[in-house]
Amino acid sequence: KSPEGKAALVPIRDMIKATYREAAVAEEMVETSQQAMAEAAYRTTVIAGGKTQQTLTVGWEVLGLDKETATRIFEDEAKEGFVTDREKMYGGQNTKYDAKGNVIDKDGKLLDPENAIEGSDDDTPTSNVYECSDCGYTLFVAKGRESKFFGEGFKCPECGAAKDKFKPKDIEED
Repeated sequence: KSPEGKAALVPIRDMIKATYREAAVAEEMVETSQQAMAEAAYRTTVIAGGKTQQTLTVGWEVLGLDKETATRIFEDEAKEGFVTDREKMYGGQNTKYDAKGNVIDKDGKLLDPENAIEGSDDDTPTSNVYECSDCGYTLFVAKGRESKFFGEGFKCPECGAAKDKFKPKDIEED
C-alpha cells in the first residue's frame, strides 16, 4: 500500500469502477481483492520460511497487512507444521508404499485395507506401462517410481477412475 503501489492500482480501480454502477462497491471489491492477495502471498512466504521458524516471518508490512493478521496467518500455518501444498497433496516424504502402490505404516501394514490394490505378487509388471481399465488412458512411469507415482488420492487424468483401475500392461517385444 505504498504511494507507488496505490498509483499503479489507479487504472485497475478505474476499470473496475466502470463495470459497477456504484463506485463504493467497486472500491470495496478492489480492497477485498487486494487484502485476499496480500494474505495469500504472506501465507506462501510463511510456508516457504520453513518448519523451524519461531518468530513472525518478515514481509507482512510490505504487503500492507497489520501485525494481527500476520500473526494469525503465522500461527495457523505453525499449527499445521508449515506444510506446503505439495506435502498436503502427496503426503510428504514419510509416506511409505508397498509394491502394489498401497499406503503402508512403518510396520508394513496397510493403512486403508478397504481400498487396497488387489492381486498376487505375480502381478508385478515387467514394464513401466500402466493402463486405466475404465478408459484405456496409458501412463509410462519410471521404473522403481510406481509406488510413488500412484500416491494416495491418485485418479486417472482422463476419466477420474481410482488408482486401483490402473493395471500393469506388459509390452510385447518384437
